[in-house]
Amino acid sequence: MGGAGFGYANQVLMTLTGLWLTPFLLARTGQHDYGLWLVGTQVLAYLMLMDFGIVALLPRETAFATGRARGEDARGELSLLVGQTWRLVLWQTPLVAVAAVAFWALIPAEWQPLREPLLVVLLSFVLTFPLRIFQAVLQGLQDLEFLAKSQACVWILSMALTVALVFMGLGLYALAAGWAAGQLLGVPLMFLRLRRRFPEALPQSLPRLPRAEARRKLTNGFWVSINQVAVVLLAGTDVLIIGKLLGPAAVVPYACTGKLISVLANQPQMLMQLAIPALSELRAGAEREHLARVCLALSQAMLLLSGAVACVVLVVNRGFVGWWVGAGQFGGFGLTILILLVMLLRHWNLTAGIMLFAFGRERRLAITGLLDGLVTVVSAVALTRWFGLAGAPLGSIIGVCVVSLPSNMTALAGAGVVSMSSWLKSLAPLLWRLLLLAVASGALARQFVPDTFHALAAASILTSVVYAIFLFPVVWRDPLGVYVRPRVAPLWLRFTRALQRQGGAA
Repeated sequence: MGGAGFGYANQVLMTLTGLWLTPFLLARTGQHDYGLWLVGTQVLAYLMLMDFGIVALLPRETAFATGRARGEDARGELSLLVGQTWRLVLWQTPLVAVAAVAFWALIPAEWQPLREPLLVVLLSFVLTFPLRIFQAVLQGLQDLEFLAKSQACVWILSMALTVALVFMGLGLYALAAGWAAGQLLGVPLMFLRLRRRFPEALPQSLPRLPRAEARRKLTNGFWVSINQVAVVLLAGTDVLIIGKLLGPAAVVPYACTGKLISVLANQPQMLMQLAIPALSELRAGAEREHLARVCLALSQAMLLLSGAVACVVLVVNRGFVGWWVGAGQFGGFGLTILILLVMLLRHWNLTAGIMLFAFGRERRLAITGLLDGLVTVVSAVALTRWFGLAGAPLGSIIGVCVVSLPSNMTALAGAGVVSMSSWLKSLAPLLWRLLLLAVASGALARQFVPDTFHALAAASILTSVVYAIFLFPVVWRDPLGVYVRPRVAPLWLRFTRALQRQGGAA
């Protein structure tokens, strides 16, 4: 719980800083250069694919090894795992360096203002590529509170550097330096934490990596890497498509319209990411009934948070964008609805995907995700040509509805953990309530546009309160109620006792 709390506090910090930073950068770098930065840095996601999924698997393998030990000494197994992974990642680093040089050499002529600043970004990326292993191990060991605190510190320092350099007139170089600082500053913090708190995880020397073990890691990582290709196709290609077909300047209203959605969508996503190590431990020895209850509760919690985001954003997004960066950067109510629909569908799919990943079904996830990504990209390219900005989210909706949702839900049912009927039955009370509130929120947004900070805050709070009251029966009943009631009951008891004491004193 501490990790989640600090994680959400970290998200609030990043949100507030980002809300101030975007108009600040727009005013000082210009819409074209800022749009170019958004497009150019998105390409870094493709360089991450050179990892072949090795580091992405490490948190799950670390948690699984810890759960399998069940209180026994896991020192030898854990240090061997980290050491062999470290050796394999070091082997990959020269390939990453070559890919970065090739990417920099092939930068399009229209990206020329970004060429030298991007060199700074690429150098820091290659340098820190093998050092990401420290954060992955801490995540697997569920040291989530420290991770959240350290990420907040790094974020503050990197943003302060960016702002200072922008004031000095360095433009895109300031953005590049701030990005590089964000990558470099966290490495010593992660290493020192491991060395002091979890010394058993760090090998004294790099162990030998047998060919069979290297093949196993690369094979498992290959499927994760394929899934990462799908994530890149789904998460960042919309910006590249818009930038290429409609120009870098068109990226800015698209990004601004979706900014509040992307920021708030991180909250339910973080819940699922935090659950991966715990699910991996449960997989090592929990009963099927317990696993099913956890999975259904996580699904409900994910969509409850996602639905709250959708209802609030429907009410305030138009006014928020106008207050934040100007009404001219709002892409329209229709675009807002489409991006929200993408978020809801992708979150629903993410719940199944995270569970399948924790249960070791990365191969199925990879194939499904890659097919989804290809369908999404092809659809988005065609629809963006026809419908402009709306084409990008429409392509994603087609991909998730045609490919990922049917495949992943079927796979989860086939794994014997949660049946399709149980899944749908647990979500039905939530979905019809969410649909009614979303329609009401959309109708309200057409009649009322909050355009001041106080109006935005009041509309957000009121919408959240109505949502909480309307969805409370879902939260209180099982399967989610099993985890909510024991935590709420003591708070309610304290509240009623305090009222009784006040009544007695009166």
